[in-house]
Amino acid sequence: MSRKVIVRFQAGRTLIELLVAIALGLLILLGVGGLYVTSQQSTRAATNVASADNTGQVALSLVGSSVRRAGFSELAAAISAGSGGGEDRRASLAYQGPSMRGCSNAGFGQNNPANACDTAAAGAPDSLAIWFQAENALGASQGGGATADCAGNVPGFTAVNVSVPGSLLVAQNLYYVDVVNRTLMCRGGTVNAPGAATPILNGVEDLKVFYGFDGASYSAPNVPGNPAPLSVRTAAEMATLAAPTPNLTAWDYVVSVTVCILVRTDDASVSSQGTTATYQPCPQTSRQAAGLDAIPVATSTDGRIRRAIVQTFSVRSATRPSPLAG
Repeated sequence: MSRKVIVRFQAGRTLIELLVAIALGLLILLGVGGLYVTSQQSTRAATNVASADNTGQVALSLVGSSVRRAGFSELAAAISAGSGGGEDRRASLAYQGPSMRGCSNAGFGQNNPANACDTAAAGAPDSLAIWFQAENALGASQGGGATADCAGNVPGFTAVNVSVPGSLLVAQNLYYVDVVNRTLMCRGGTVNAPGAATPILNGVEDLKVFYGFDGASYSAPNVPGNPAPLSVRTAAEMATLAAPTPNLTAWDYVVSVTVCILVRTDDASVSSQGTTATYQPCPQTSRQAAGLDAIPVATSTDGRIRRAIVQTFSVRSATRPSPLAG
């Protein structure tokens, strides 16, 4: 009897099949890896955009709170009905010193607003100085409930330009940018007595300030009117305006302030556009700030995200029925 022998052969993969399988696996891994890297890049970019926006909003909130108080002072004398404009109204204030000053594309000499502006340099940040009565009441309550300056210190007493007996708490806030360290700086203090410079926020590359000017009241300082920002001006343009009366300056007719902060992320190479990226900078001229001219797009080469945050604040002391509203 014969036996039938069945022989089984194990079939293997050829070298070509193995190479094709490996190549397909690598392609899949590359696709998944690329998707992961893109997702991480997008997440980093979104996080940094949010961080830049938050930084800019915080900076604007700090500067804006001072702008709103610029020139604030209690009344030391009654204002008669139909008062003859800014000159009469100013005479009724307890504090009669400066309320606001600025420098275009420059800082104040030695970062002291009592000094003149340094030489302007194209593209350099602006500077803004603000003064206001820091205490809420005069007389026996001096020092009670006083507002701190931008450095967090209660300002000292001063008798400069005070129309009532004794001294008065007057705060001074100076905002400027340390361009080397890209930091928004504050220098508090009081009139003619600046305090120490204090960093507020990092990652700030530019500060631009524009002023809503009430040209109608400026032209008729002794006639009561309704303040309105009829034009937008830079600090340099404000400096060219003559004093309308012996006791008033053109700065007393600034009724709004537009502030732009340009913020840059510390994290490099996070822009969705790559290393070379375009961004919208702050306006550089009064016409750009007023929307009359387009703001040219800028280009960066470090891959960082830059955001220009803009907001306009009203100067409350320059609106009706404020004594300075002439």
